[in-house]
Amino acid sequence: MKDMKYEDAIKKLTDIMQRLESGETPLDKTFEMYEEGKKLIGFCRKQLTEAEGKILKITKDGTEDIG
Repeated sequence: MKDMKYEDAIKKLTDIMQRLESGETPLDKTFEMYEEGKKLIGFCRKQLTEAEGKILKITKDGTEDIG
């Protein structure tokens, strides 16, 4: 998952959600998909947190130059 892009993770997570919501997935596969979904959510959260940190740093650095 390290080489995965955020957008790809969201797309895969959306696919998993749609398949789970369809109710047509066998129970054992449902558990596997649920676990994968949890990992994807964690990955996305980490990516967003890192992006937020970069934005805050850029914003902070930019305001120091102005002020």
